[in-house]
Amino acid sequence: MEHDYKNIISHIDIDRSIDATEYSSFNGVDDDAILDFKNDIEAGNDSIEMHLVKSKAYKEALVLRLKKSNGTFSDTWRDFLKEEQKTFGGSKMFYINNDCSKLLVLSLPNEIRNKMNMVITRLNKINEKITRINSRIKKENLDLYASRLKEKGAMDKKKDDIINFINQNLRV
Repeated sequence: MEHDYKNIISHIDIDRSIDATEYSSFNGVDDDAILDFKNDIEAGNDSIEMHLVKSKAYKEALVLRLKKSNGTFSDTWRDFLKEEQKTFGGSKMFYINNDCSKLLVLSLPNEIRNKMNMVITRLNKINEKITRINSRIKKENLDLYASRLKEKGAMDKKKDDIINFINQNLRV
């Protein structure tokens, strides 16, 4: 099997348009506005967090839409988000909808800003991890290019040169 160049992973970004952000009162897990998050809320959460959700102690709900990368939402994103969504105690600090296109942040009254600060910190941590992975992918692509140069004919070399040029110069 011939080795191919790897694509880099897009960073996680939040859609900053007003219409992409939904802020409302939290009315429980059966509220239509957050039904898409119900699976994540109920799966693998600790008992304290579940009590806060079910007793409706949370009063604020914020839904943030993630910006798509290449027209889709990455499975890699889902893995990273799942890793970073839990606190040390096992509570989830945010929830992921079924297709990984939105995040839900629930908070106690007047605490949405503090909760958002924690969520943004976690997203930055994920993006730093993606940056490190992308550096490794770029190096692997460069190594692959160098090894392919030694064994390719003139026509195939052209495509390798083009992909190498993209790998070297496109900032994403």
